[in-house]
Amino acid sequence: MRFIGRATVRALAGAGLIGATALGLAGPAAAEEQPVYLAVSIADNLSGPPGATLEVMAGLSVMGGQDMDGWSTDFTVPDGVTITGIVDDEILPGTERPDEGCALATPQRLECHSNDTVAIGEDVDTRFEITLDDDASGDLGAATFTVTADEGWIMAAEATVRAVADEVVIEAFLDPGDFEGAPGTTFEQTVRISNTGAVDMVGYSLDFFAGGGVTITGLTELELVDGTERPDEGCVLTDVGRAECHTGATLGAGETTEVTFQLRLPETADYASLGDTHVHVFGDNGGDFSDVAMVGLDVDTTSLLDVSATPEVAGRPGQVVEIVMEATNVGPVDAAARKADVEVPAGATVVGVNGFAVGEIPPELGCLQESPRQISCTRDTVIVPGDTEELTFQVRLDDDAPAGELGVATLTDSGYGGTYETQTVVTVTAADGAETGDDDGGAAGGGAGGHDGEELPDTGTSSTTVAADGAETGDDDGGAAGGGAGGHDGEELPDTGTSSTTVALTALGLLLAGGAVLALRARRA
Repeated sequence: MRFIGRATVRALAGAGLIGATALGLAGPAAAEEQPVYLAVSIADNLSGPPGATLEVMAGLSVMGGQDMDGWSTDFTVPDGVTITGIVDDEILPGTERPDEGCALATPQRLECHSNDTVAIGEDVDTRFEITLDDDASGDLGAATFTVTADEGWIMAAEATVRAVADEVVIEAFLDPGDFEGAPGTTFEQTVRISNTGAVDMVGYSLDFFAGGGVTITGLTELELVDGTERPDEGCVLTDVGRAECHTGATLGAGETTEVTFQLRLPETADYASLGDTHVHVFGDNGGDFSDVAMVGLDVDTTSLLDVSATPEVAGRPGQVVEIVMEATNVGPVDAAARKADVEVPAGATVVGVNGFAVGEIPPELGCLQESPRQISCTRDTVIVPGDTEELTFQVRLDDDAPAGELGVATLTDSGYGGTYETQTVVTVTAADGAETGDDDGGAAGGGAGGHDGEELPDTGTSSTTVAADGAETGDDDGGAAGGGAGGHDGEELPDTGTSSTTVALTALGLLLAGGAVLALRARRA
């Protein structure tokens, strides 16, 4: 997982900025080309005393469309300001834009290019160093940060640079800033506060929010005290992840101080991203600065679920069998926006899904009959960690489906939380188990509820007697062999070629034979 960077302001193409100005979007002439949706940002608190060197945070993100394969950036500052460096990087010699890196076209314009690829959802942050002229005063103009994708898409943002001689000017940054870790990880965020002005800051307040579900477990430099209101000295926890602090200490011009918060990530959360860690520092006699960083859980969101399905189903031709698919969330974050697809082999048809209507038009939520053998179901169910979602699909075996294994039904579960595939073996049992001599699921109902391959006990009653009983009662509901669980369920027995007339004639023959024996004995007597 990559974070959308730390910059104070971020703007999506076509949307407004808070504290900075979006300069617009232009794209390539080819209308059919997929766009690169860019977001750019620049810190909006660019002020300091004359002669001061300031850090300017700027960033870009690819928010959608397609990956960005290479890009150029242009960073410009107004008169009275000079670009003097790049934090953790260098400015190359020359005045032409290099193929890789940055060069100064003028002291107020830095031109850069990179051949790297920035994938959708990824970001790149840069900190430029600028120096105010010794005689600078007041609003000096706009610093502008422009990003141009090699594909032609452009986005820019700007912020005003000010030189102040008689005001408190501060900066406050989070270190390390963006953070992700395994669920339950403990870590630290240090708030580094610098007085970059020419006037001492006498006392200041600090508000700290750790991020969604993140717990503050301690802090250093300031004391944690009891209460719910901001104290005169120290910090109170107004929530498990929120602190309000104040100190009367003086931070002199050019000085820096730090406050460190000990934090713990949650064990579970709705999403891997936990939002922002945010700090706001404001002096009692002036000076105001904020910083923000992303915080999240380092989890593989493509393997949150354990998905399984009924291993095997069996039934007679024309019978409806059920395939149950289960998805259990074994991860630390929610799985949501799921879609289930089921495709059965030739000789079978998907006829329904428990709890869902099936239609022919793609629904926002519900099931779509893609073909007689395929159904897809979209649902907004959220599977929280430890929970299981179950879907039951009804599958009808064709009337003329041949006995034996038809093939496998393929079930796919996809969405936020990963894509998973499982299979179910579909088998057709003989229309009459007596023809094959195989009782294993030969009756309706298939494997579950069948004889499971066990030999029936010898009850002393021949199949002829059972058939005769069935003929006498005229009741097929369990009266034939294989009744009860896995029996015929009230369905008419198939014609085996032996009619009730044949059975009656056989019985009559037995009676006549018995009568002849009695007559012979009477004559001998």
